[in-house]
Amino acid sequence: MKATALIFALALSVSFNSFSQTESLLASNKSSSTNEVKFRDMELPGFIGGQEAMSTFLASQMIYPELALKQGLEGTVFVNFRISKDGKIINPYVSKGVHPNLDKEALRLVSTMPNWIPAQQNGEPREVPYQLPIRFELRN
Repeated sequence: MKATALIFALALSVSFNSFSQTESLLASNKSSSTNEVKFRDMELPGFIGGQEAMSTFLASQMIYPELALKQGLEGTVFVNFRISKDGKIINPYVSKGVHPNLDKEALRLVSTMPNWIPAQQNGEPREVPYQLPIRFELRN
C-alpha cells in the first residue's frame, strides 16, 4: 500500500512539475517586442528597352556561323551569366549547347550586350544569376 501511495505521489509530483515548466515557457514567450516578418520586394533585371529591344539587338548582331549554315544546324543555346549591381554581364557560359559553332556565337552575342538594368531588392541593386535562351533558326 505504501508503495502504491509513493508511486501515486511521485506521478502527481512529476505531472505538477511538468505543468509548471510549461507555464514558465509560455510566460517567457510573452514579451513586449514583436518579430516582424518582412517580405523582400524584388525587381528582376531587364534589358534596356525591354524584351523587344533585346530581340532586335540579338537579331541585328547575330552572325550565323558558316559551317552551321552549311550543315543546316538549328537549335536553342542556353547561356547563363550573372548581372552585377552595375548591370554588367559577368561570367557568361553555355549551360546547354547545340553545336560548338552556335555555342561560340551565343557567347559572343551575350558578351557584346550593353549593360542591363540591375535587379533591385528593397530598393538596393543586387547581383543575380540569369539564363538567356538564344534561338538559332534557318529560314528557307
